[in-house]
Amino acid sequence: TIYPPESITARQSRSTIQNACNLMAIAEIEEKGCAVCGQLALTKNMSPLKSIKNLLTVLHSNGNTRQSRSSLNEKIQEIDGPVLAQNCDSVCNLCRSKLRLGEISSLALANNLWIGEVPDVLSRLNFIEQILVSRVRHNINFIKVNAGYRK
Repeated sequence: TIYPPESITARQSRSTIQNACNLMAIAEIEEKGCAVCGQLALTKNMSPLKSIKNLLTVLHSNGNTRQSRSSLNEKIQEIDGPVLAQNCDSVCNLCRSKLRLGEISSLALANNLWIGEVPDVLSRLNFIEQILVSRVRHNINFIKVNAGYRK
């Protein structure tokens, strides 16, 4: 091998920069929420919700959704229709393919995963506040085991 390596040509430089810019284009990194599962997915891997509107009947779930109440005196009311994430107008490819088969994705909100709209107070929490109010705390431990008979 030759040291130091030769400099790259202007053409190689332009090509490298163009490839990097293409990978960082909005279409390559922009995400949207899926109306069925509520998860973020790349926009280029989404379909409009209206394209599968006739297949949403499998997402109807009784006893799964409730309207927000501001006091205990208010009557509990179900939300009619399929269980979908509000303000989302797209569906990810995984959910779309499951719906076309007449099935519900394991991540679908209709599988008792719907929690309703997040109140404004909770949507503006910083990272530490989110950890303090979370119901689940994720921990992970790694243990390195060396070769041998006794530990």
